[in-house]
Amino acid sequence: MDNGLIKPIKEINTFHELLETQKKVWGLEDIDVVPTHLLKVVSDEMGPKAVILGYFLDDEIIGFTLTLPTSNPQEVIMHMLAVATDFQRKNVGYNLMLKLRELMLSQNIDKIFWTFDPLESVNANLYLRKLGGIITRHSIDYYGPIESRMHSGFPTDRFIVEWNIRNKHVENRIKDGGKGNCSSSQLNCPYDDSEVQFVEIPLNIQELKKEDISGAIKIRMETRSKFEEIIEKSNYVGLDFIYDKINRKGSYIFKKPLSK
Repeated sequence: MDNGLIKPIKEINTFHELLETQKKVWGLEDIDVVPTHLLKVVSDEMGPKAVILGYFLDDEIIGFTLTLPTSNPQEVIMHMLAVATDFQRKNVGYNLMLKLRELMLSQNIDKIFWTFDPLESVNANLYLRKLGGIITRHSIDYYGPIESRMHSGFPTDRFIVEWNIRNKHVENRIKDGGKGNCSSSQLNCPYDDSEVQFVEIPLNIQELKKEDISGAIKIRMETRSKFEEIIEKSNYVGLDFIYDKINRKGSYIFKKPLSK
């Protein structure tokens, strides 16, 4: 979807709308949403590297990002990327991220980083394959318990992703439309098997959690062990993702970097 308007949000009424967006997208309780007054402070008082970007379609906000400065003047952290349910998988998040990159490049930022759930295949596909992000860390139960529709009773393990917005890897992924180096299966992936490790995940963890929460937790624990071994102990980085619709699974591709 390319017919919307992406712009920084400044209006207090729109911040009120973002509260409802957070609740609808993640099923958050009131206590867990970023409140209006804090969004206002971020927008007005934290400087140009603190950005709340909104995606508007016919004056309706259908997605937003919340990005904050860090102690490193060349880095920012994206705390939130939310897209309304009816507009997911329509490049709204992708276009928001491209606009965020454009703004951060103008602020002399080199790197944007964020967290996401390792079992969310759509996010992995966007962040790694389409945008060229790199998984550098894995954190167990990063946020602790969260009472929401998506997270209740489920450990909040997270990947930490680095998006080096000036490097060739990122530029190439954006130029080729996010095709990445692999097609829809490991058999069509050009990486040398001796150099990489694959970790499979289900294509729709939210659906599995509704049908079989015990099975979903088992997958969390099994993949947690693999990610800890591959990333935290063996120092691999995650650099690609295969989104296999036919076999209903996704596969992370991890490789040892030249240096870490």
